[in-house]
Amino acid sequence: MSDTGTLEALLREAGAGVIYTDALDVLPYQRDVSVAPPGSAAAVVRPQNTAGVARVLEMASRKGIPVYARGGGTMYAGGMNPHEGGIVIDLSSLDEIVRVDRERGLVVAQPGVRFGALLKRLAKDGLTVGIVPVTGPSATIGGAASAHALGTGSPKFQSFADEVAGLEAVLADGTVVRTGSAAAPNAGYFHRNCIGPDLTGLFLGGDATLGVITELALWTHPLPEHRETLCLGFENTEAAARCVAAVQNDDMTGHLWYAAGYEAATIAGRMSAVYPDRDPAGFPKFCVALELGGREAAVVADRDAIVARAIEQGGAVFPEFDEVYFRKLRFDESFWYSFAGYFSRSRCGILMSSLPTMRIPAFIETVGEYRSKHPDYLWAGAVVFCRRGAHGGVIAFYDEATQWDGMRETLRGCTADLVDIGCVPYKTGKIWADQIVRFDAYHGLLRRIKSELDPTGILSPGNLGLDRRNVR
Repeated sequence: MSDTGTLEALLREAGAGVIYTDALDVLPYQRDVSVAPPGSAAAVVRPQNTAGVARVLEMASRKGIPVYARGGGTMYAGGMNPHEGGIVIDLSSLDEIVRVDRERGLVVAQPGVRFGALLKRLAKDGLTVGIVPVTGPSATIGGAASAHALGTGSPKFQSFADEVAGLEAVLADGTVVRTGSAAAPNAGYFHRNCIGPDLTGLFLGGDATLGVITELALWTHPLPEHRETLCLGFENTEAAARCVAAVQNDDMTGHLWYAAGYEAATIAGRMSAVYPDRDPAGFPKFCVALELGGREAAVVADRDAIVARAIEQGGAVFPEFDEVYFRKLRFDESFWYSFAGYFSRSRCGILMSSLPTMRIPAFIETVGEYRSKHPDYLWAGAVVFCRRGAHGGVIAFYDEATQWDGMRETLRGCTADLVDIGCVPYKTGKIWADQIVRFDAYHGLLRRIKSELDPTGILSPGNLGLDRRNVR
């Protein structure tokens, strides 16, 4: 709908909440932090509650107006960019921590709650959540759920989706649904996989294509009484992968709140900044960095056992990297974006994929190939380990003023190459859409579900390769 005045009138009639239509007010809502191009929403609405979200979606579905949901705007896959115009729903006003339920071991909160506020509130009760996105305390829990957040807790807790006990979502027609045990009228949140199929999973990683999340129940965990970090250096990626696979397969992840892997160029960059006189050839070619937490005796025992596994694969403790980078990263909660300025470029393009542990060497080799083929960009490869498998991030820093178009095309080619070596899309949005469409049977089923839940295709068209043409 191109008539902004008419759209504003419809939103006001629906009682949608605070409405912005002025071009200057709408401008900040046209993109996230990804390489994806901005959209051009005609209006932004900030509902004050679930009922307001439902009224917006019901009206938009009836009128065929596209709707995109926005949390903290820190996503790096283009999921919130309003490429087909229409309305952006800003969920930042739904920012209530509804309750901390000690009896059931969970916290119930609205999607606009930011992780910084959530962690501060839970700390009063000696609690935390298992996973905090790498975009840090400014990210919202709704965005994290909708976009498959990744961060603290991956080895111990696997993924953000595994930490969701249930949720409330609004469908395209305005229907409000609760999932898991909370679907029963008097039960509330306490069990996700009950009643029937796991409908919670429809909305996790769905990039708001099937519904808009308006409440989440997350499992809580005691704050670890003891925390420490450990870095291990290896002469090659294969040895590091064998070490990590052994730790995973032998269930040695119980005290690993975070585990990451860094390739040679990243190690050299960090180390040379602090030790400029040291020969980079003497640095390890791959580093596995771990954060452990729990009771001190158990943590020390696990640490020693993991170090022994590393030594079996020719690795060794790498305390310098821990000192100059990793310990600060974890204890100061200085997440990835905090370090972008080090590379003296204005933007960071990220592709996040999932892969089996033993495919890490192929992933790192692909990063190296792109570094050689495209030297105008600054490349890095990082890996986050889970209880099983890993997530690999291809990171490219570029000058947005002069390199944006080229960076976008380069990363599009990289998505195809990653799929060809056995990686799969993780944080998807629009940046992986071309590849998801290649998964014929899977994408066909996704389209069928989309057409049932959102027959007019208004919810986040373009995300997950679900544009309005292949839904109707």
